[in-house]
Amino acid sequence: MEGAINYVALTCSTLSLILDIVAVAIPNWISKSPVHFGLWKYCILDKYLHFAAYIKATGALLIIGLIMMAVAIVVVLLKMFVMKDNSCLSIGAAGSAIAAGLLILVGAIVFAAKVIHEIGITADMLSAGFALAIVSSGIAIIAGILLFLGNNK
Repeated sequence: MEGAINYVALTCSTLSLILDIVAVAIPNWISKSPVHFGLWKYCILDKYLHFAAYIKATGALLIIGLIMMAVAIVVVLLKMFVMKDNSCLSIGAAGSAIAAGLLILVGAIVFAAKVIHEIGITADMLSAGFALAIVSSGIAIIAGILLFLGNNK
């Protein structure tokens, strides 16, 4: 049973990593004319503007979450194929995955709260990048919980 849970957790971790990479990369965090921007492009009425600090913070949190999820995947692979008897690796991977999910979630929440407050958009203008970050964070937290449960014998 432990092996099956670890495979499911590895699949969830990998899916979360892929979704987070796409969320960081795509320029569609807010998309409704005349406002279009993501974490790296910011355009209002076809004018590119300087990034506010909260957008940089969101990008930083998502990238740190991405790195932590990659670490969790490497640790899970070590546990599954190299150090099979080391139960501490599962706990480390679980902690890394949960922390990654929380960082990604906090980044997305900060982004949404600040753009709604400062720019005056409505929640329906939040686009694919935001949604992918939220889904990625949920899957990362689920992967962490599965890794933790898979370690309890």
